[in-house]
Amino acid sequence: MFTLRNLWGWALFHLIVWSVLPLMTNTCLPLDSVEAVLWGSEWAWGYDKHPPLSGWAAELFARTFGDVGIYLLSQLCVVTAGFGIYKLGRLLKLNEGQAVCAVLLLECVHFYTYSSVEFNVNIIQLPFWAWGWYWAMCAVENRRFLPWIGLGVCVGLGALAKYIAVFMLIPLFSAWLLRGQLWKVLRNPGLWVAGLVSVGIFLPHLIWMVQNDWVTLTYGLDRTGSEGAVWWQHLWFPLEYVLSNVAVLLPLIGLAVWSRVAGVKMSEAPKGALGLAFGAYGFMVVLSLVMGMEPVSMWAVPIPLAFGIWLTSRFRLDESPRRVLLVSALMGLIAVVAYGIVYGMGPKLRDKPHRVNYPGKAIAEKVESVWQEATDSELSFVIADEFLGGIVNHYGEDRASVMIRGVLARSAYLTEDQVHDEGAIVLWLKTRTADSGRTKSLEQVFPDLRERFPQLVEQDDLLIPWPRRSDGKAGRYGLAIIPPAL
Repeated sequence: MFTLRNLWGWALFHLIVWSVLPLMTNTCLPLDSVEAVLWGSEWAWGYDKHPPLSGWAAELFARTFGDVGIYLLSQLCVVTAGFGIYKLGRLLKLNEGQAVCAVLLLECVHFYTYSSVEFNVNIIQLPFWAWGWYWAMCAVENRRFLPWIGLGVCVGLGALAKYIAVFMLIPLFSAWLLRGQLWKVLRNPGLWVAGLVSVGIFLPHLIWMVQNDWVTLTYGLDRTGSEGAVWWQHLWFPLEYVLSNVAVLLPLIGLAVWSRVAGVKMSEAPKGALGLAFGAYGFMVVLSLVMGMEPVSMWAVPIPLAFGIWLTSRFRLDESPRRVLLVSALMGLIAVVAYGIVYGMGPKLRDKPHRVNYPGKAIAEKVESVWQEATDSELSFVIADEFLGGIVNHYGEDRASVMIRGVLARSAYLTEDQVHDEGAIVLWLKTRTADSGRTKSLEQVFPDLRERFPQLVEQDDLLIPWPRRSDGKAGRYGLAIIPPAL
């Protein structure tokens, strides 16, 4: 029988192993994490792609703990969500062993192991979905008012991380419908108070959106690919979404099949558990079917959180603890070994470097050195893509602000006049192989930059060896300086 010791063991494993392992294998933060720190360093109410919460959290943990802080932050999100699922399971009348089992099953979903290392807007949603569900169900089951405030806080903060967080309400309404409580809930003033709380939390970002031409909504709609979708895509995209998520949940489906083959009789799951497990999946399929939208696979990161509650109770998996521990431990071990091989041995196994195998600190040091030698001043601005610019921002001593890809609309925290006055350094990757004859020119990467800043002067290329390689290959980086006018 599973106990709380198993739950705490799972939590410690995540906080220690998944925080330390990437610190040992990676020489640079992953792309999404670098971008989050870049955003957070500006402490704005919104950025070019997403609301501000993930950036703020990343900046806080990066400044406090360095790179390990970002990896720790991801695991805190996973673990906090796990405890929320445990509490939700207990509220739905699962016994202690069943509730713990529901959490351990998360180890079979790569979103919460291998992929959880890359802190981003999807990972930070996890605690808000899990605890939002718990507070909402608690408010109805225990007829208490304060849990409604908890739901409002979770929805509001979740939306400040990513707008898709409001989809956490779909499983909730599905569960209430299956429990025969929906109409009662809709008449409950607590639900509307929760809505007001969430809107109040979200309001400053909403004002920012209005002031910045709804840039985040434009980005989100562009990613759906729904505009111009042809008829067959309305059928293919939902099917593709179902198949991809079946693949994600395959280890859990295998456990259920194993349980049936072993002769374990199925039992009734708590009322509403089916809605919590499948409500958001069904909604995404219908939305894709109607709009011709292509859902991105990582949008589904928080959706399977409650899947284990339904699976454990329906297939009585807690009655086969050895089987569950075996599969969960095996999947966890596979994820650890795979991450160690892919990124720890990546520099020796593949020619094209992974993002996490970039020479982050060396790039930042050399870029700042070139600037300081040319201007004898601190670097205020760098014009680069979100990854290279984020590297200079995060690893550099000057914490330069980034004009993302040279586009002001993506960098609302600065102005072109500031760049003219204080100057900037332009950075781009010309080629991953320094002696290659095929390189990207300034005009190819930033077509209008020379016209906007005629004082721009190209510099000698930077040649920086790729870390931990035995072949001595180096990347070639283009540099240009926009001298300060002051």
